Amino acid sequence: MKGKKWTFFSFASSIWPPKVKKCRQNTLDGYISAIRCHVLPKWGERELTDIRRKEVQEWVDSIATAGAATKALKMLQQVFRWAIKTFELEIFDPTQGVELPARPIYRREVMTAKEIAYMPREAVGKPWEANIILAVALGLRPSEALGVDWSDIDWRSGWVHIQRGCHTLQSGETVEYPCKTRLSDRYLKLPRWALVRLRQIRGQRRRGRVRGNLTPRQVYTQYKRFLKSIGLGRCSIEGLRHSWATLAIASGAAIADVSVAMGHTTTRMVIEHYMMSTRAVSKRATDAAGKAIEEGLEAYAMAA
Repeated sequence: MKGKKWTFFSFASSIWPPKVKKCRQNTLDGYISAIRCHVLPKWGERELTDIRRKEVQEWVDSIATAGAATKALKMLQQVFRWAIKTFELEIFDPTQGVELPARPIYRREVMTAKEIAYMPREAVGKPWEANIILAVALGLRPSEALGVDWSDIDWRSGWVHIQRGCHTLQSGETVEYPCKTRLSDRYLKLPRWALVRLRQIRGQRRRGRVRGNLTPRQVYTQYKRFLKSIGLGRCSIEGLRHSWATLAIASGAAIADVSVAMGHTTTRMVIEHYMMSTRAVSKRATDAAGKAIEEGLEAYAMAA
């Protein structure tokens, strides 16, 4: 490396071969998008040793959305850290200490219990009905709901083995892959109403993907149009997962139980994304505190 001038583009190009071996294709698509749209236009022709933290901060601040800024900075960091580690470069990492823009408060779109009960009835006969039932009943990720095979379901007990995901790449190709994490490979139990309806949809089939010949992109598009047609256009398939979690927590389910069922590695995701917007959780806390205060006031009055 001594005496040779390497541009950021050179290092970014070198990082891809090992990345390709370790990452799923849909994850790589996200990386490539961030590199192409934000990182290379700004830093591609610059030498690593000439990039300064102040410049990086100004660049991050100039990116329109907080999500795009976070992903772009992450890719810049990965290239720098990979280059420093692989080639033992004695250079400063200018991404250290860079502050990301504050993310706006995001309220996830969810359905009420009444809407969730109404929606599956309106979806009867749709080619993707079974996938929506799985998503609604089990709180699955969209990719998981589309990756279920008929053979994954125990038709006597109602237990479903969630073991793969399905995704449409930017190229239009449909790919399947193992679950996101070790804890995402899990068993979930269908409620009786869902098991009964899925038996009817299955008919004589014993194997084959529940989605049939539909691609994930086709399911998302058709489902979105369907929701608009019945006046519930605000909630995506991802929103069904959030709705399930919100209803489970509001009904008193333990945070750890919800986290395990959703396939999260820790309970932090559930606390951050679902508890914060659940009024029932706040009400239980304020009711408990209020009761304790009332008991204290009564004890004080009696003593007086």
